Amino acid sequence: MIICNWIRYLLGILILVSATTAGPSNFDDVSVLNTNDFEFSRDIVLASTIDGHLRALDTSNGEIRWTLQEEPVLRAPNTVKQGFTFLPNPQDGSLYVLKDGSLKKLPFNIPQLVGASPCKGSDGILYAGSKKDVWFGIDPITGVKVETLSSSSADRVCPASQQNTVFVGRSEYRISMFDEHNRAKTWNATFSDYSAHLLPENSRYKLRHYVSSSTGNILTVRADTGDILWERDLRYPIVALYLLQQDGLHKLPFTIIGKETMDNLIKYLA
Repeated sequence: MIICNWIRYLLGILILVSATTAGPSNFDDVSVLNTNDFEFSRDIVLASTIDGHLRALDTSNGEIRWTLQEEPVLRAPNTVKQGFTFLPNPQDGSLYVLKDGSLKKLPFNIPQLVGASPCKGSDGILYAGSKKDVWFGIDPITGVKVETLSSSSADRVCPASQQNTVFVGRSEYRISMFDEHNRAKTWNATFSDYSAHLLPENSRYKLRHYVSSSTGNILTVRADTGDILWERDLRYPIVALYLLQQDGLHKLPFTIIGKETMDNLIKYLA
């Protein structure tokens, strides 16, 4: 339990050091969000937490309207192996190596390694990976998953309305690392990510979000006045925020800060 808590704390530190806003878009062809799509769900923000939950939050008060449970965003060993230990960032799958008490960021992330595998590093590490994609349709009002599409199967859970159903893409990347000189030194991880557009600058989104680096706290303020609208604890660290639009997810920017800094910010703005 102590090791698990230490790993969770260290992951929080990695997130705080490596990211200040949401990552790049998985789509390159979307630059403008039209008004009709923006009206579609401008009062809902989807928060993705490291445990796999996708929660729909009311932007006016932070209340949870519905919750969708998926697999955890990140699955990796929670024990430290001397001489062969990697720590992945749950936001973008970037990797850090922990060796002899020092932490170093590697120049590639898990999706990139999966895309290049099978490959061999200059340090003698062998990489093997796989990728699995799935589309699932959800009712944006209730959060009910009505349909799932993948290369292996298609499953309709309940009748899907063409007008209401929104399809969300999710990719799962699995990577294994082997030391060619010592077969006992292995490391495996699974990283999942949602396909999302970038929110264009002219979207008229009037909120700013701050999330804790090591807890599930999220603080939302008005961008124009700085007034606090609401704060909520989702229990697990938040790795991404989205607007749910008719054409899928649009990634929202947010600022990651330490829990003590968030507490002081609340006192300052209150």
